[in-house]
Amino acid sequence: MNEDFKYLIASYQTTANDLFTQSIATNAKIRQLTDLINVLNEKVKSQEEKIKNLSKVKTGRNTKSTVTKADDTF
Repeated sequence: MNEDFKYLIASYQTTANDLFTQSIATNAKIRQLTDLINVLNEKVKSQEEKIKNLSKVKTGRNTKSTVTKADDTF
């Protein structure tokens, strides 16, 4: 009976270590991707601000319509 517990405990230890390692690796990946999301969000905010500023700038060109009067020679 003690042999059974020895193998059971060994299996628990191996599985617990594997799960702990996977948990740490997953946590590290989550932190990495969270940092990447933050960097990309900052880029988006910056580009939105540039778009906002560019839409406020007036070009200075006059957009006159060039409609010609039709001749009344019927």
